[in-house]
Amino acid sequence: MGLDVGGSYVKATAFDLDGSVAVTRGKAVPVLHPAPGHNERDARVIWHAVAEVVHQVMDALPADRRVEAVGITGHGNGLYLVDHKGRPTRNAVMASDTRAADQVRRWIDRGVQDRLAPLTWNRLWPGQPGPVLAWLRENEPDAVTDASYALQCKDFVRAQLVGQISTELTDLSCSGLYDNSRDELSAEVFKALDIPDLKHLVPAPVSSADVVGHVTREAAELTGIPYGTPVVAGVVDNVALHFGSDVLDGSAICVAAGTWSVNQLLVSREEMLRRSWSGPDVPFAACSNVLPGTALLIEASPTSASTLAWALEQVLRGVGHEAEAAGTDVFEFALRRVAALPPQRDEPLFVPYLDGSRDNPAARGGWVNVSSWNDEGALLGAVVEGVCMEHRRHIERLSPTSAGLPLRLSGGAAKSATWAQRFADVTARAVEVSGSQELGVVGAAAVAGVGVGVLKDFASAVAPLLVTSR
Repeated sequence: MGLDVGGSYVKATAFDLDGSVAVTRGKAVPVLHPAPGHNERDARVIWHAVAEVVHQVMDALPADRRVEAVGITGHGNGLYLVDHKGRPTRNAVMASDTRAADQVRRWIDRGVQDRLAPLTWNRLWPGQPGPVLAWLRENEPDAVTDASYALQCKDFVRAQLVGQISTELTDLSCSGLYDNSRDELSAEVFKALDIPDLKHLVPAPVSSADVVGHVTREAAELTGIPYGTPVVAGVVDNVALHFGSDVLDGSAICVAAGTWSVNQLLVSREEMLRRSWSGPDVPFAACSNVLPGTALLIEASPTSASTLAWALEQVLRGVGHEAEAAGTDVFEFALRRVAALPPQRDEPLFVPYLDGSRDNPAARGGWVNVSSWNDEGALLGAVVEGVCMEHRRHIERLSPTSAGLPLRLSGGAAKSATWAQRFADVTARAVEVSGSQELGVVGAAAVAGVGVGVLKDFASAVAPLLVTSR
């Protein structure tokens, strides 16, 4: 079983090892905005949503099937503060949060980013756990004092399943807190971020496929997963998506278009250790991968396909009413309108920085070049194109030598031929879409299968799970 706890949605999928159809269930979890730039979720609500969808999957399985293992992936960065029993001490902070933008700017001006990037393989940005911890200690000191651990999303969910607290390497590797060059949790990084006394909140990491516990009786009752089922450490969502896409070399750029724009290229660890982290064109980040000796170069920002959901829910509500009247899913209806738009020379443009950009957390979004004759379809088309244009910018910065590589598309956009075609139009690249639309849970489940020995190795683990879900 794979669990995928994303920035706006939770999913669970059970994969039959004989290669037959998988069973998937999902549920949205709302994002809270207690102040401008503050993006949070109630971690207890997340856990109960996970338990609910897992129970739905378990109820849909044939009675003669048993769960061999559970693997988890979840959104990276942000912050989940918990007590010694894994109970949340405040709302979880999402990776799209920008409350620490001023602190990050001061660090960059002081040269902290230039000092840390060769160690952490990450540029500084507000949604990382380090900046959030620094902001909370200054503005909500009790929240930090009351916490026993600072976790990432999937590590929090796993703690609810097994009753034990640990963190995992790929998540820490992406967090800006881990010294990837030395492969260690380094006091030097915490000192540079002005939080040297908070290093104790982060447990030492375990490897992705390690069995770190078993489903407790309480979790078994909530989820329906049998008591004692082994649970592996899991992987951060961008690694799960890349692994689940079955790109085990550098032959394609993996593009995840969901809540975040995540664009990745697999490279060797040796290349990362040789890479320069100075200059304007360094990658946004890099992290450890599940395949030994490899890493993922990453270009990312909180700017992707979920922007369309925002437009439909907050601004272009008439589209939803039309879809309801037609008895059609609102996203399918909206994307049909986008696909039918004829090319025009003087059409609206959309700046997609609703939660900041890769280069400027203070950037904001909006439509420009809007005319009185533009309708909702034109504005929707501008949103889709604007998101694809930002992905193109990431892809071009990812690697100057990767111009001929195809894109392997995943995330919410991969469910739509309109999105895939627009990615191809905007980037002038071939776009490949997997037959399986839930690649994050594929990656999480494959790691779990390797961890308990029911799947042979990482190189062959994904292919048996790329089946159609129902």
